[in-house]
Amino acid sequence: MPGGEQGQARNRQNKGDKLSYGVRKSSGEQGRCLGEGERERKRERGREINTFLFHRCLCGKCEPMVTAEESQCCRELDAYWALVENVTPTLDVQCLTLHPGFEACYLNPYVLQIAYMHFRQEHGPLQASRHEQYRYIAYRQVVRWAYGILGRHIRKPLPACVVSAIRRQFPEEGGLYKGFEWPHFDNL
Repeated sequence: MPGGEQGQARNRQNKGDKLSYGVRKSSGEQGRCLGEGERERKRERGREINTFLFHRCLCGKCEPMVTAEESQCCRELDAYWALVENVTPTLDVQCLTLHPGFEACYLNPYVLQIAYMHFRQEHGPLQASRHEQYRYIAYRQVVRWAYGILGRHIRKPLPACVVSAIRRQFPEEGGLYKGFEWPHFDNL
């Protein structure tokens, strides 16, 4: 995060709000019901603090994410970094998104259309916009590249640089993204 943004985040922290393990608490908020607008503002303030606390990029391509799980760099995750280390011939690649196969396989809409057709045949159609479909399929494909077939309800967080590259290529119109979630076993 550039120095100016860090200073602004620190200034916001010091204006009457207390920071506790990445969660911002304002005095007077406990014990009262929050309206939807207030809840959204509180979530946004929490996101500002979380992205400030969890951002730790080693490759130079990551953007701040909301949670620590989403804020991991490709160089921190062995399964993803092994893909870069095993490039033949050896290249000076500093990030998984600079791997020679990344753009062609995970940012190319034609490749993702074919992958989506296979997904749709196995799981049925996704009720989502075209860009959301591309992001979902690209995320699945990257996980499969790094880990192989994981099985049902087994999820792995993606590196922040990978998520950032895919989101830049296939942006959500409103700019709001769901983010990584562990499976909900209570719904099975």
